[in-house]
Amino acid sequence: MMQQVIAEGTNDHIIISLHGTGGTATSLFELAHILDPKATKIGFQGEVSENGMNRYFARYPDGSFDLLGLDKATQNLYDSILEIARKVSPANKKITIIGYSNGANLAKNLLKNFSDLPVSTFLLFHPSPINSDKKFKRQSGVNVLMTSGKNDSYSSESQFKELETSLLAALIDVETYTHDQGHQLIQKEIEQAKSFLLKKMEDFNG
Repeated sequence: MMQQVIAEGTNDHIIISLHGTGGTATSLFELAHILDPKATKIGFQGEVSENGMNRYFARYPDGSFDLLGLDKATQNLYDSILEIARKVSPANKKITIIGYSNGANLAKNLLKNFSDLPVSTFLLFHPSPINSDKKFKRQSGVNVLMTSGKNDSYSSESQFKELETSLLAALIDVETYTHDQGHQLIQKEIEQAKSFLLKKMEDFNG
């Protein structure tokens, strides 16, 4: 079980948050609160240190990644999500995962390593290309929003488009949002994510 912090909510929506490099378990709680102030927030903290900064898997000096470490962290996250899902009514699968940067890359890898995830929505803020040769698995009832900046130093416009194409090839419902800035989150991006999430939650509730 990954190290986690839980902030109990008042509705039946669970938001799992995965921070970026240097973040903590609660780094995205403010964002999660904007998305759904009544949701239960569960933040997982990366267990790898890069110059004192928390990450979920290692990044080497040459810019490459520890793919074995990525798969280990992905398995740990998957096991943790299953444990959370067991405590939720079978009729209620309203689990959302939000991830930024390193956290978005970990969340994205869930979609490559596992199918039939007990998650309704993924909000992937500024993911980057990692292990691009590995295909996404087909998912049932999973909605994905990905965001990026046109001047993001970790992902080019073409790489972001390729990622979208790869998700669509696995028949995953995906939407994208791109702004003119870099790797940072901006207000319009957050508003877009909230709008997307609200729409998917309405669809879920029928």
